[in-house]
Parts: sequence; structure tokens; C-alpha cells
Amino acid sequence: MAERPGRPQLEYIRVAEALAARIAASTIPPGSRLPPEKALADEFGVAYGTVRRAMDVLREQGLVVTLWGKGTFARGEE
Repeated sequence: MAERPGRPQLEYIRVAEALAARIAASTIPPGSRLPPEKALADEFGVAYGTVRRAMDVLREQGLVVTLWGKGTFARGEE
């Protein structure tokens, strides 16, 4: 999802890439719970829906898994 020169990057892509980088660097270690979506929205200065869309991207990429009622977790080595 590289940004194209001269074109603005969509906010949900920016958030997804930032979180993916944290997961890759183990800043968010495998198996750990990500902060709540509302907290991430506040941190990134975006709308809650933007974070939800970023989480969709991360789930599609297999980087996170969401367990209903428990939260979203970084995927570990399988």
C-alpha cells in the first residue's frame, strides 16, 4: 500500500500502515491486545470509522484477529 507521489494518502491506509509497522517491529508483540479503537482514533486524530476500516485492512492481511467481546490481537507466529 505504498503512497503514490502527488496523491494524498487515505487516512485509513495511513493508520493501517502505522499499526502494521508496529506489529512488524514487535512494538505490538504477537498475541498482545491492541488498544481499543476509540483510543486509536484519538491517538491518530481520526474518526472511529477510520480506525474500524484500518482494522479491516489488517484483518485481511492476516496481521490481527478480532475476538468478539475480547478485543483485537496481533497475530503471532503460527
